[in-house]
Amino acid sequence: MDAVATILAGGVDAYLWPQSREQRPKFFLSLHPNGSMLRNTLQRLQPLFSPQRIAIATTAALSSLLQRHLPDFPPEQLIVEPIARNTAPCLALAALWWEVRCSPETILLLFPADHAIAHLGEFHQSLELAVRVARQTRRPIVIGLAPQRPETRFGYIQVEEHPEARLARQGVLRVRAFAEKPDHETAQRFLESGDFLWNSGILILPHATVWDLLQRYLPEYHALFAPLRARAPQGLATADIERIYRQLRPLSLERGLLEAAAPEMLALRCSFDWSDVGTWDEVYRRSLKDPRGNVLQGDVIAIDIGNCYVSALGGRPLALVGVSDLIVVDAEQALLICPRGSSERVAELVRYLRRKKMRQLL
Repeated sequence: MDAVATILAGGVDAYLWPQSREQRPKFFLSLHPNGSMLRNTLQRLQPLFSPQRIAIATTAALSSLLQRHLPDFPPEQLIVEPIARNTAPCLALAALWWEVRCSPETILLLFPADHAIAHLGEFHQSLELAVRVARQTRRPIVIGLAPQRPETRFGYIQVEEHPEARLARQGVLRVRAFAEKPDHETAQRFLESGDFLWNSGILILPHATVWDLLQRYLPEYHALFAPLRARAPQGLATADIERIYRQLRPLSLERGLLEAAAPEMLALRCSFDWSDVGTWDEVYRRSLKDPRGNVLQGDVIAIDIGNCYVSALGGRPLALVGVSDLIVVDAEQALLICPRGSSERVAELVRYLRRKKMRQLL
């Protein structure tokens, strides 16, 4: 298929501290036995895209670490942001990078680097269908999943039936609105209403449509990137990109672009297994458990414990006696202990560390 893939690997996630740090973001973690999240994301795409059709967008601060982590990945396929500015600027830079490598008719796909996906046959079929629909309709498409529970950590997409029967039969829906990370009561209402999907963060759109969307909804971005587009065939100077990035306000794709463009977007309802693996509770939920409901990693001595997640990867044994429903994560220089069901509050802890300027723990 005439499509290219960009993996977004530039952000730092606070929720999986202490294993996830500023110099080791979440997508570098191997939370399950089959390798890091970034490596899994890349491997999922390789059956559909040739090596020259896959790029990884990262930051200058992480590019050396990424190349050590993926030594076989071609360094010329890295899209390097000078500084982190969230995902909306990354879309513009990725579109600019692909400008001289593909035609305007090429379909651009964006993938978060740190999500977990199973049922790969369904996943690949969904992407192939989304690419066909994007080409036919010339509209951006977001991949959505039917919500299974009132999850407060995921974004949601409100959808309605597509009036064209042919598209509706394939699971294509019109987007009404995007909603970011609701509280539990709102998430329950979304679940009961039946017209909301979880937002996977996977975006599919014709390459030329990127610039149309930016011109209409983020004109300041479009104006800053326009001179670079004119010079793109002669090559992109790092200094020029850095100058532009320092003028950009940080924005996520959802808040910066997709919310405004919602009325002209489509969603594809999919059924493959997906999670953003955004908290230690979610890591526990997705992990294989022993007969007592425990997930034990590393050198763990467990006596009479139940329904615990214990990760002893900090180089020392951990001993637990007579406890239940705990999350215990040992990593270099830090140990996290919290009740299961409260791991969202890890982000509060990270904010506290930043306020106290405890850089050695970040």
